[in-house]
Amino acid sequence: MRSYLYVTLAILCVALLTTNTNAFKGDLVEPRDKPYVEKYKSDKLDFLTFGDWGYEGVEPGQIYGNQSKVSIAMDDWAKNYTSNFIINTGDNFYISFDGDHEGVTSVNDPKWNRIWKGAYKGRLAEIVWYSVAGNHDWYGNITAQVDYSLNEDDRFFLPSAYYVRESYFGPKKTKVTWIHIDTNIFFYEPEDTEDRPKLINQLIEVGWDTVQTINDKLKWIEDRLIEQQDTKWIFVVGHHPLIGKCADKYYMGSLRPLFEKYRVTAYFSGHTHSLAVESAKDGQPVTYFLTGAGSKTDPPCEGNDWGAPDGTLGFLHTTLKEDKFTYEFVDATTANDPKVIYTGSLAPRP
Repeated sequence: MRSYLYVTLAILCVALLTTNTNAFKGDLVEPRDKPYVEKYKSDKLDFLTFGDWGYEGVEPGQIYGNQSKVSIAMDDWAKNYTSNFIINTGDNFYISFDGDHEGVTSVNDPKWNRIWKGAYKGRLAEIVWYSVAGNHDWYGNITAQVDYSLNEDDRFFLPSAYYVRESYFGPKKTKVTWIHIDTNIFFYEPEDTEDRPKLINQLIEVGWDTVQTINDKLKWIEDRLIEQQDTKWIFVVGHHPLIGKCADKYYMGSLRPLFEKYRVTAYFSGHTHSLAVESAKDGQPVTYFLTGAGSKTDPPCEGNDWGAPDGTLGFLHTTLKEDKFTYEFVDATTANDPKVIYTGSLAPRP
């Protein structure tokens, strides 16, 4: 708990300096260039990664809904490993029943208490959730999620659609860079008749409805990667996956060359409701993680090196030390009997 308070104070100082309560909606989601800095006294960082968790429905025959199953297992892991934080890959609030709405409507939407605070207890209610927005978040009021982070509860950490964090830990103050990005404008083509109409009003309202906006955001990502070349580990977090055929969408293909050119360690995503990984290899130095099985399930992306069986709920658990990153995928389909189903490790940037 002390380490969380220590980090929260550092984050609050920056948040207070950058919050503009009179901001226009477009201002709320525009990229923040200045990194948020976190300092940890521990000799490692331990974190959980998952996404697509905001569906609270209980299916026929279930005692625990899918969201509850994953929450119970995650809390066990977070307590056992004293996890420092959660990486949230988006789709935070779905339609869960007839008459429900996508995303949230405001900072006072009952979903905040029901689907987030009410569903994640114990250690999960003590640590920061470093978040990005998914498409279902944009179908609602995306600026309300940013406003909630800035002015209501910064433990749900989404100070902008694009932001950078620097984490320092251990006796050598090992530096870790996190670049959190919004991939919605890269994923949905103007001709997309299913999802684009749900996004377009929000995109227009914040001024993100042009190809120029896409190019501006790609340049912002590249500029941040250039600035952060002195770091030992670089991680990028976005909602949409870059594994195999899942990367073949609109401007998503522009991201992989950037990540590989600037030697990103790993990219974390959700959207596809499964667990999978495409490992770094010769000519492709980035590891691509997919962890979008927080409350729903889909088949994994074609082209992965490993994917969980269809119907698997779960999350990714990671321990980061100065010279080694170890990870395990956890199957939480059975709430009270979660199992590790795949493990691996990564080395620091060359």
